[in-house]
Amino acid sequence: MNIINIKRRFFLIAITSFAASTVFSSCSSPQNNSATNTSANPSATPAANTTTATREKIKVGVTPVPAGEILEFVKKNLAPEAGLDIEIVTFNDFVQNNTALKDGVIDANYFQHIPFMEDYGKKHNFEMYAFTPQIHLNPVGIFSKKYKSLKDVPNKALVTIPDDPSNAHRALKVLEESGFIKLKPNVRPASPKNIVENPKNIQIKEIPGAQAIPSLPDVDLAGVTGNWIVQAGLKTDKDALALESANDPIYAVTVTTLKGKETDPRIQKLYKLLRDDKVKQFIKDKYQGAGIPIP
Repeated sequence: MNIINIKRRFFLIAITSFAASTVFSSCSSPQNNSATNTSANPSATPAANTTTATREKIKVGVTPVPAGEILEFVKKNLAPEAGLDIEIVTFNDFVQNNTALKDGVIDANYFQHIPFMEDYGKKHNFEMYAFTPQIHLNPVGIFSKKYKSLKDVPNKALVTIPDDPSNAHRALKVLEESGFIKLKPNVRPASPKNIVENPKNIQIKEIPGAQAIPSLPDVDLAGVTGNWIVQAGLKTDKDALALESANDPIYAVTVTTLKGKETDPRIQKLYKLLRDDKVKQFIKDKYQGAGIPIP
């Protein structure tokens, strides 16, 4: 496929993504976006079977996978006994999730890492608080539909990376560790402008994270975060040609809320439940490398 057709494909994807976002925005009330399950856990203690009315209620924004699935596990298996009634509000993009937090529609959210939170807060003029240690890492991997090995990737290959600064940096670091590029030292977040060596003359295109999987057949390589990989049904441990190291937890996902609300007992209880050992085991078993629990 020539570069004109590739650009046309990206344009159509972008138009479709915009239309979907517009439709979603028009019907994204908490009632329509929430995923509520009030059934009792049959293996729970008597305290866990108290009615919802006797529990502390909290609204939490998530993206569907894996954060939404992890929180659903907490809602069903841990929250009742802890006396917490979690209303899960699901958003399909990052902007609406943080906007809902800013506007007080939700009490907290669970979908973002600290660098993304800080960058978003600066751009939109409000301050958030992130709980640490974090919950889990969605590692960035390099994926391809055309090649089985990085050694097979030709010169002038077309490579997509996320267009937000923090995740773009992560993808560029994986490309650097794989030998495709060299970045200017000590720049964080790095961008394509900070590439000082590019021996294969790869062409790097920044695109929204949601477009990474739909556009994968049209490019040679794509840097993709683990949440999109899970939603696409791919396996990070089997399909990634290169993978971000989990040694640096700065890009791990955690619970965030508005600055000043971090002492809210409901939010503190939510965070404690997400850090539970049972949740860590659930993440390990279910996501097999696409989601990595933080010790």
